[in-house]
Amino acid sequence: MDKTRDIMQKVRRIEMQARRLAEATFAGEYRSGFRGQGLDFDDFREYMPGDEPRFIDWKVTARTGTPYVRKFHEEREQALLLAVDTSGSMHYAGSRSADTKLEYSARVAAVLAYSAALNGDKMGLLLFGCKPHFYLPPAKGVQQCLRIVREILNAPVGGEDEEVSAVVDEVLRTQRKKTLLVMLSDFLFAPDKQAIGKLNFRHELIPLRVNDPIELDLPAVGSVLVQDPESGRQMQVNLSDPALTHTHSQVLSAHYADWDKLFNQLGVDHPALLTDTDFMPVLRRLFKRRSRVIVR
Repeated sequence: MDKTRDIMQKVRRIEMQARRLAEATFAGEYRSGFRGQGLDFDDFREYMPGDEPRFIDWKVTARTGTPYVRKFHEEREQALLLAVDTSGSMHYAGSRSADTKLEYSARVAAVLAYSAALNGDKMGLLLFGCKPHFYLPPAKGVQQCLRIVREILNAPVGGEDEEVSAVVDEVLRTQRKKTLLVMLSDFLFAPDKQAIGKLNFRHELIPLRVNDPIELDLPAVGSVLVQDPESGRQMQVNLSDPALTHTHSQVLSAHYADWDKLFNQLGVDHPALLTDTDFMPVLRRLFKRRSRVIVR
């Protein structure tokens, strides 16, 4: 009972913050940065100075002898699917942050969901890192936003990270139409170029990496008992040992460098978020970058 009451209090706090941010500053940015990405071919017209050269249709241009570009129009609505990692590592919170990575992800998801709702879009939820996955089909309305936040906060502590291909298969099975997919995770699972490439080809992928600052920069606090949040295995380690902290930093940096390389090869924007910082400036920069490539 206490757990239910605590979750509902957190849902209400997150709801108030998300509603305020979405209504005051963010709904318009969401529309310009995300909704415009759903484009359908409309017609051809003659090339005009300032048009993007990549939209020149060379077959029509060769046939007519005059440069022509393809015109597009926005889809009337686009579904937002929030894919949130609930594996054991996402329930971690360091001493510098009051939020676990999962709670922080819930706040990010809430702002995105409310922004989608204010623009008349549907929003859905996929929780992975737990078995079985939890799937909430996209729907409109504020009640759907509340349900999304509640389900994220109420997610059971998952086990070890699963292969990302299983998550991709779930998305492809449930989402028949092109969807805006925002994936919130610490991305501690192994990169899979084939799976992520297939997902990005079918849908509009926005990976948001969430880390606690302490897991990236271990504090020199001497000998401590640490526990793997996914396997439950415990180990006594000396965090004041520079060789240990250096190895940890190297391994983690190499892992995330592999993810960065994969996303860069696919042309996927992939911001990183820290649980002790405000996520709104990062999201705003992301939206502005995306709005610059939308065809008007």
